[in-house]
Amino acid sequence: TAAGREFLTGWLPVASAAPVQHQVSGNHSHHRVESSTPPATEPYVPQFFKSEEYETVQILTEMIIPTDDQPGAREARVASYLDFLLYSAAEFQPALQVQWIQGLTQLDQVSTAKDGKPFRQLTLVERTKMLTEMSLPEQDPKAHHPGFEFYRLVKEMTVEGFYTSRVGLIEVLGYQGLAYLDEFPGCTHPEHQS
Repeated sequence: TAAGREFLTGWLPVASAAPVQHQVSGNHSHHRVESSTPPATEPYVPQFFKSEEYETVQILTEMIIPTDDQPGAREARVASYLDFLLYSAAEFQPALQVQWIQGLTQLDQVSTAKDGKPFRQLTLVERTKMLTEMSLPEQDPKAHHPGFEFYRLVKEMTVEGFYTSRVGLIEVLGYQGLAYLDEFPGCTHPEHQS
C-alpha cells in the first residue's frame, strides 16, 4: 500500500540515502558508504498499539538495544517499526497481534502485582530487575518465568527491527551496499610483504 511504501522508504537503506564515495589512498582503491538517517519529520502515530502500549514498547525496545556510544533502538525507531509490522499482520498473521497484546497485558499485571504500578511507570532499576527476571530461562534452562515467551518475542523482533533499519544496518554494522573494490589489496601487514 502507499502507507507501507512511505513507511518502508524511511526504514530501509536505499541507494539515494547512502551514496557511495570513491577514495584512493596510495595504490589501493576503497569504497565507503556515507549514511545519513533522515530525521522523522512528524511524530509517529501508532496504528496498532494504544498510546500506553506503545510507550511500553518504546521502553522495552530501548532497554534491549540501548543508546550508548552507538545509536540504539530509539534512534532506529524500532517501536514504530514494530507497530507498523503488527498493524500489517492483521491479515496474514493475526496470532502475532494476539501474542503482543497478551504479553503487554501480562507484563503490566505482573508489574502491578509486584510493584503496584504498570511497567511503563516503574523506575529504571525496577524495569531492569523485572526484565532480568523475565530473561532468566535464557541463561538457565531450569528457570521458569511466565513472561519469558513474551520477552523472547520482544527481543527477537527488536533485534530484527534494529538490524534491518538504516541505523542498525549502515551506521552500526557498516553495511556498504553494492560497493565493490576495483582491486583487492590483500594483506597489508608489513611482515607479510615480500
